[in-house]
Amino acid sequence: MFIEVKDLEVSFEGKLTLRVDRFSVEEGESVLIVGKSGSGKSTLINCINGVLVHASSANVKGQIKVYGRDVMETPIYELSEVVGTLLQNPEEQVFNSTVEDEVAFGPENLNLPREEIMERVEESMKVTGITSLRERDVDTLSGGEMQRTILASVLALRPKALILDEPTSNIDPKGTSEILSLVKQFREKGKSMLIVEHKTERILPFVDRIVLMEDGRITVDVGKHHLLEVLEKLIDTGVEIPEHLVYAYKRGFREVKQEAFKGFKHFSRQRKPGGDVILRGAARVRSSEGKELVNTQLELRRGTVNALMGLNGSGKTTLLKALMGILNPKLKAQVNLIVDNVDISKKGLGVRGKYLAYLPQNFDVMFVTNSVEKEVNYYMKRTGNESSERLEEILRNFSLTGIRHEDPLVLSMGQRRRVAMASVLATGAKVMMMDEPTSGQDWYHRVSLGQEIERLSNSGLTFLVVTHDSRFVDKFCDRLLVMKDGKIVEDGAPEQVFRVAHSLGVLPPSEYEVA
Repeated sequence: MFIEVKDLEVSFEGKLTLRVDRFSVEEGESVLIVGKSGSGKSTLINCINGVLVHASSANVKGQIKVYGRDVMETPIYELSEVVGTLLQNPEEQVFNSTVEDEVAFGPENLNLPREEIMERVEESMKVTGITSLRERDVDTLSGGEMQRTILASVLALRPKALILDEPTSNIDPKGTSEILSLVKQFREKGKSMLIVEHKTERILPFVDRIVLMEDGRITVDVGKHHLLEVLEKLIDTGVEIPEHLVYAYKRGFREVKQEAFKGFKHFSRQRKPGGDVILRGAARVRSSEGKELVNTQLELRRGTVNALMGLNGSGKTTLLKALMGILNPKLKAQVNLIVDNVDISKKGLGVRGKYLAYLPQNFDVMFVTNSVEKEVNYYMKRTGNESSERLEEILRNFSLTGIRHEDPLVLSMGQRRRVAMASVLATGAKVMMMDEPTSGQDWYHRVSLGQEIERLSNSGLTFLVVTHDSRFVDKFCDRLLVMKDGKIVEDGAPEQVFRVAHSLGVLPPSEYEVA
């Protein structure tokens, strides 16, 4: 038996946040854990790997066994030899400057002989495909390369099982494919896995069971091939369900066959053409050494939702920062920018902020108050859009009413991101630029974001959204732009671009792929 949990309770400062009466995972089984952000998924897995038990202020009661070891009595370093964990943010697991040193770090701390350390390093780097990166500085890695490096460091400990917490949340489609390819390999080799993942459409082929968590409780635990029996429950709680499974459910099928996970023919949605041109921009950005990072032009039409996709490092974030006027001073930028027929090319951030709003990928830097309500209201007030009715509407639309008095910095990652998004949307600017707003969000809140964006765009607001989430783009965006090497090289309706952009690292939703 991989995992045995009985009568587990976790409390923080006297508040009960997790209660699991019974939960078990067999040897060789692969289990997917789903649920809204803040439902207790990460809390559960961090009890199983011993982190909350031994390295936090949480009060943990009950019985947790991993391969027969009592987690309450077993040190973390011993648990790491039987169950390896890949965290949602791989940067939190980095301790060394080079890839090879990072992969060797775990075995070295086990005081293994040098020959065995190097054998494990070579083996794990080969499995994860990072042998060519061995001398690279970890700070220069892309998101996918970083994930594979940390996974290699976990595998170097040769654990019997793996816990993967949102392994694809912050990486581009190419990196996602690389990670899922590894998950497939582990699955084929019979390795036990516990996977937390919002991108269910791509992970479903590699799991045996689906476990749903709500408010710190396990409410669904079902074998994959009986998924249709609980489909309504999963949809109601905001779990991302591939459209071909919804189709199968509506046709009255009672059981999901393996071939059903391969997808079905896609039918494109209606896209808005938009009104007049609201933003016309051109940006050229070079490094201090003269390397060209961005050199491109774009136009956005009023009332449209525009997606910007491309591999990590293609220039997407740099373009947004150049338009907003918040680039690193070391970079040299030439920007021509007209918004709503006003030339703001030479204007500072104070003026640009009246026309453009920007949600950064590292959204925690935005928070300036000690409550969710104050945070959203601060941005409304700063831009002269203060309204108690609008405040209540925004809090409700982003599921923030129940945590309105909480400090944003103590919330879960998904909850913090929703606070940041709500704040940006409260500014009243003409064009909203969002950098990876869907990253790490469950499908319920990605849909909520999409619906809010759709509603606002119908009233004339324009959006430019950087994302790797192809299903979000397909469902909510009118236009898709793809960047490569600092230039926008594809531009059109999502269903058109998806069919030609594979070489650019843009993968379509799974339902496009197999007829």
